[in-house]
Amino acid sequence: MDKKGYSTAFTWVFGLVSIFGLGIMYITFNYVLTSQLVPIIKNQVNNSFFPVDNATQIQIYAGIDNYMIIFNLLPIILIVIIAAYMFFAAIRKERDEQF
Repeated sequence: MDKKGYSTAFTWVFGLVSIFGLGIMYITFNYVLTSQLVPIIKNQVNNSFFPVDNATQIQIYAGIDNYMIIFNLLPIILIVIIAAYMFFAAIRKERDEQF
């Protein structure tokens, strides 16, 4: 029995399940952040009990926008890393079969 084939198959199944789970988590958290939390936080800055000056308000909005950019890029980076790992696992198996 070729046990290397099982490890490559496990790597691919694990990678695909991880990508699927990451996609589901991204859809869920993206909905919660963009439609629920971000508007509430921005509304609290506008309607706070203590007045927030315009420069601080712009700085807070820029910080929120920077966080959302990082949040939207992170799943793409993780998917590329998982896909590269799956690809290199398949190449490693092909090289091991040559010898």
